[in-house]
Amino acid sequence: ECRVMKSSYSRSSGMRYTGSKSPGPSRRSKSPASVKRGGHYSSAYSSAKSPVNGTPSSQLSTPKSTKSSSSSPTSPGSFRGLKISPHGGSSSNVNGVPESLHCQSPEGVNGNKCSGSSTILEKYKVGKVIGDGNFAVVKECVERSTGKEFALKIIDKAKCCGKEHLIENEVSILRRVKHPNIIMLIEEMDTPTELYLVMELVKGGDLFDAITSSTKYTERDGSAMVYNLASALKYLHGLSIVHRDIKPENLLVCEYPDGTKSLKLGDFGLATVVEGPLYTVCGTPTYVAPEIIAETGYGLKVDIWAAGVITYILLCGFPPFRSENNLQEDLFDQILVGKLEFPSPYWDNITDSAKELISLMLHVNAEARYTAAQILSHPWVSDDASQENNMQAEVTGKLKQHFNNTLPKQNNTSAGVSVIMNTALDKASQIFCSKRSQDSGRAGMEKTSAITAAADDPGVAGSKTLFPAASEPLRSPPLPASASPEFAGDQPG
Repeated sequence: ECRVMKSSYSRSSGMRYTGSKSPGPSRRSKSPASVKRGGHYSSAYSSAKSPVNGTPSSQLSTPKSTKSSSSSPTSPGSFRGLKISPHGGSSSNVNGVPESLHCQSPEGVNGNKCSGSSTILEKYKVGKVIGDGNFAVVKECVERSTGKEFALKIIDKAKCCGKEHLIENEVSILRRVKHPNIIMLIEEMDTPTELYLVMELVKGGDLFDAITSSTKYTERDGSAMVYNLASALKYLHGLSIVHRDIKPENLLVCEYPDGTKSLKLGDFGLATVVEGPLYTVCGTPTYVAPEIIAETGYGLKVDIWAAGVITYILLCGFPPFRSENNLQEDLFDQILVGKLEFPSPYWDNITDSAKELISLMLHVNAEARYTAAQILSHPWVSDDASQENNMQAEVTGKLKQHFNNTLPKQNNTSAGVSVIMNTALDKASQIFCSKRSQDSGRAGMEKTSAITAAADDPGVAGSKTLFPAASEPLRSPPLPASASPEFAGDQPG
């Protein structure tokens, strides 16, 4: 099969990296005494209070391969073919005055005009419902002039009554971002009863789909996927935007006519502009950074930690931190300690360079943790020097063992629709005032009455709680069944 060629690193010498030598942040350690409770800290549910980036908008580049453009249609190896430089910010900005959900200027959304109700129906042919969520539905949408498919997200304002600012924050961020590795907001329309968002539709499935559906998957393919993710994060972090929910389900596969593929990051329901330390305990447990759990204040680097967890999973099929008893407290204790292992036999054939990068991305000390730019400059990502051994069967087997979402889907498009269908209101179940905060009498600094209202909404209550109360068990992936006792016993006391 034709693939984008990458030269190989030497085989791993079998050495183990133990991650950061220093102990992780103590869970008993709360926010520093110097924290200003009245400070202007952005939350997922508040509009940014000042411009972050004055960079003029730049046009979205046409994907051009820097390598061979041909690849097998069943291999994710063609991700490398889309090395696209991160772009500057969109001309739409987040000003001192919160943006309303309708356009403030003719060029308000990523350079595209905002449309009136008649205009959008003239421009697009709207089809059947392809996704139905708690607060929004997604319909087929085809641009009449080009035949290009999009997704039309329709948010019911009646269901958002009193919580409009939650949607406002998400949309204000979507207006700003314009990058080939991020799902883009194309156009929007505001009516008295509904908000219409024309979104880029990605039909290639999610990150796990790319691996499980391929016939060949190598370390080089994983390297190219990390390149795409790091490119998106470098762009977002350059705008001081933290995503806060980096996970495989939010990384979708875009397939191009020439056979190349790239990843696109979606679901900005927890994203916010970082203007100071953040304290909301939120995210998805397997990918959450230690500083979030410790409640000592966090920033952009939590996305790097999550990307490090994903990189680890890409190469072995299971996460670096796991609870033997499926308890969230056990999982969080392991994350806080941050003891990183690469157990045999799963990591025997993975290069030392890959292990080194993962260790630098999963450094418990956020200050010492790699940045997105450093990831892109690391030899394992930047050079064509990874192994070509086909590890598809091994990785797929572990993914199916440890992650329920790798089970067969009706079609690959459903993954993209699910990401688009989510709203900031659906994320209320991923934010909670942790038991440790309650015990200490410290309320979450970003928690607002709006979050409580959203949590009380029947629609949210019916959604999957990814961050349950600390006393509730989390069905986190167990240890590999065949892992040696040496690694199975690494549970903190």
